[in-house]
Amino acid sequence: MQVLVTGAFGNVGESTLMALLEKGYYIRCFDLPTKRNEKTQKKMEEIGDFQTVWGDIRDYDAVSMAALNMETIIHLAAIIPPVSDINPDLAREVNVGGTSNLLKAAQEMESPPKFIYASSIATYGHCTGEGPPKTASDPQQATDPYTEHKIECEKLVKASDLPWTILRFGVVTPLSIGMDVDPIMFEIPLEQRIEFVHTRDIGLACANAVEVDAQEKILLLGGGESCRMTYRHFVSKMLDAMGIGMLPDSAFKEVTCDEDWFHTDWMDTEESQKILDFQKHDFEDFLEEYKELAGIKRYLAMLFRPLVRRRLLAKSPYYGQ
Repeated sequence: MQVLVTGAFGNVGESTLMALLEKGYYIRCFDLPTKRNEKTQKKMEEIGDFQTVWGDIRDYDAVSMAALNMETIIHLAAIIPPVSDINPDLAREVNVGGTSNLLKAAQEMESPPKFIYASSIATYGHCTGEGPPKTASDPQQATDPYTEHKIECEKLVKASDLPWTILRFGVVTPLSIGMDVDPIMFEIPLEQRIEFVHTRDIGLACANAVEVDAQEKILLLGGGESCRMTYRHFVSKMLDAMGIGMLPDSAFKEVTCDEDWFHTDWMDTEESQKILDFQKHDFEDFLEEYKELAGIKRYLAMLFRPLVRRRLLAKSPYYGQ
């Protein structure tokens, strides 16, 4: 089996590459030649053999060359928030334009490949935490450029002549997340429902989707019932794992209307788990791995906790108002 992975050296890309290597596939990676990506590539080359094609997904010729002779394409490459909010035009060129390039290249091949597209729980719009977990048939609602792009790309994938599968990801936190968190963390209400899914489980799901019968299916990838929680639980556990400790409630957005809710929720993963068999880790597993990988940084954060907390609270647009 010959598999192309776009965005192969990002968070989910790395996990997917690891899972594919274990299966012994011929793997071609496509990504931008940034210093971070080149560092990840060298690290992954110590684990197994794969081919790398450096290029920009906005470049059709580069995309066409990367897709040549591939039997399956796992399309992960995308610009996500907050960059997609800061530069929506660039994000559209990459997210929608890049997907269009890849679909065109795939459809022009003599033997069209299976197309696995990475989408998101965020496409359901503001989720108030009412009702049962989200299903594949629930309506989608764009709330920002990123979700607008994902919804549009899903339509492009469905309209193609390719055998396709769409995977909507839950909350996939990188194991390598640093101590200098993004201000977007304060935009999520503490009572928001979220469903965590381990990055390695997402990678396994993407790899398993290569050979299973999931044609024309939309599958939701969350961690399952043991990974359903409120954002309060999630962020307090994460900040404890970082050695920082939970921040005051007043630092986080308060819900005054439906538009204040964030675009995360619990997910019905019964079908996806049955087909892809990917739920192997829970949130506690992630926290232990994170603390081990953080190493000395975690102890430094604990040592300078007051300073670190002040720096984080300064990023909140709500704290002190």
